[in-house]
Amino acid sequence: MGSWLFPSRVREASPAQVMATGAAGSGGWGVDPVDGDRGYVPIGSRREVPFWTLEKSRTYSVAAYRSNPMARAILDTYTAFAVGDSGLSLQVNNPQVRQVAEEFWTDPRNALGSRQELMLRDLMLMGEQCHEMLVGQRSGVVRFSPIDTSAVRDVSLVAGNPLWPDQVLLQGDRALKAVDIDDETGLRDGQCQWWTPWKTLLTDRRGTPFLSPILDWLDSYDTILSNLIDRTALQRYLVWDVTVKGGQAEVDAFVDARGGTSVPRSGSVEVHTDSVTWEPKTAPTGAEEDSVAAKGVLTLIAGGAGLAKTWLADPEDANRATSLTMAEPVRRRVGGVQKTWLGHQTELVRFAVDRAVASRRLPRMVEATDPKTGVSYEIPAAQAVSITGPEIAAADAQMTAQVLLNLSTGLENLVKTGVLSRDAAGVAARKAWEDYCGIPYSADLGKPDANPDDIATAIDDAQTHGDRPHLRPA
Repeated sequence: MGSWLFPSRVREASPAQVMATGAAGSGGWGVDPVDGDRGYVPIGSRREVPFWTLEKSRTYSVAAYRSNPMARAILDTYTAFAVGDSGLSLQVNNPQVRQVAEEFWTDPRNALGSRQELMLRDLMLMGEQCHEMLVGQRSGVVRFSPIDTSAVRDVSLVAGNPLWPDQVLLQGDRALKAVDIDDETGLRDGQCQWWTPWKTLLTDRRGTPFLSPILDWLDSYDTILSNLIDRTALQRYLVWDVTVKGGQAEVDAFVDARGGTSVPRSGSVEVHTDSVTWEPKTAPTGAEEDSVAAKGVLTLIAGGAGLAKTWLADPEDANRATSLTMAEPVRRRVGGVQKTWLGHQTELVRFAVDRAVASRRLPRMVEATDPKTGVSYEIPAAQAVSITGPEIAAADAQMTAQVLLNLSTGLENLVKTGVLSRDAAGVAARKAWEDYCGIPYSADLGKPDANPDDIATAIDDAQTHGDRPHLRPA
């Protein structure tokens, strides 16, 4: 935006960009894409991304994943951590519900266990996902059919509430009722699952592709590297600048004597007098400038994607400690995407369970048992289902545990050799533990023979749930 106080400053967004992103809402910044009229305000205008911008974003996102290695690296990193090589797991604490949930999950037509990576990548590229839910009228068996979100014309709302999608309107005047809780039955019902996780505003009805903010920068990064490659190839062309003392007659005589202006063959010897000077000429590549520019653009891309640059392609001078420090924000960002996806998949399975309840294959209320306390209680059948994914920070916790054990072993050896007193080693151990883990020291887990898994679990519990081990003397 242009500064109100200093209008001469460089603008962050031009009026055309404001219009293309829909940021102005009903502010009259628009340019009609049909006849070019300016300042128009569409009926029912909102601060949503216009359909032509949304479709371009989808198109360029798909093209980037298929042709730009950096775009592929970003999405593959997210899908690898969010769904992992081990995939997602069904967690059901009632045997009757488990049978229905597993039938839906492992149905060869659904094959949800083997399609998680593809489904998550599709959602990130398109920014939306629409699955038509196919329910057997008598059996209540559920299957689904993906619908290209480019075919979605609009989304109607219940009572105008943007949080309550009513119908997904498709091309060809077809409409599908979005899955929601039926107020009368308390069960999930509808014709399609409609997911829009990456919305800008609470009032938005459509989602935007995950790569939208960095698409232009991915293209710029590709351009910089392509230009560098072209100039590197240009440098291979060598031109000889030959200076002959005298006038044109001497130059013509020299060329006639050589038999032309052909470049000397590799390994040959060129003999001439001191009146002739040969000087090679090559084109500079500008590699240093391009390398600096590429690093700057890559930093912006990594930041916009929520990943550390060291995770993508350029470790630069980052050491292991720096990389670990940068991993925490990345872990939280990836964990947020995983949480969103697990919620979607949980709703997908719970819909299948509710349809089984509606067809009377399952009772409305079932008995569930808390695995920690062993207490049994009754809950709605669908609530017995949850989906879990791979632990994103498991490797970090294990690594932290191993480092602490190595430290403990080293201090023990220093005490044995008399380099450190036992009291001094105890102070060093407590200080290292609290600085490295960010949690109070626990003497029980600070022993050299402690189990690394126990230490990793303690660190995870303390950082995740806020539990703090009691302070004890070493």
